[in-house]
Amino acid sequence: MLINPLTNPAIFATYLYWLALIVVHIFFGLAVYRDAQALERQHRVKLFFVTDGIWGLAALIGGILTVAIYWAMHHSTLCPMTEGIQAEVNNPPILPGSKT
Repeated sequence: MLINPLTNPAIFATYLYWLALIVVHIFFGLAVYRDAQALERQHRVKLFFVTDGIWGLAALIGGILTVAIYWAMHHSTLCPMTEGIQAEVNNPPILPGSKT
């Protein structure tokens, strides 16, 4: 006997959970990929271990745990390169002709 997921609330909730999980993982993967590209291109920071595409793929597959590891390695105070990035963000260079 085939069970219709729309008539069984438990199966419907399970489908919604997995759909939400897939969407969140896709956004995590894209966010990590874009952040890794920005670190390499704008801030000229060398990524640890792998390239930006591999970090994005790892976040897509691994989810929040992989994102937490990426953040700890590239954005937390554990990474010595973040001090220069924070100084650059907090004190952007003054461009000629701009108001101070």
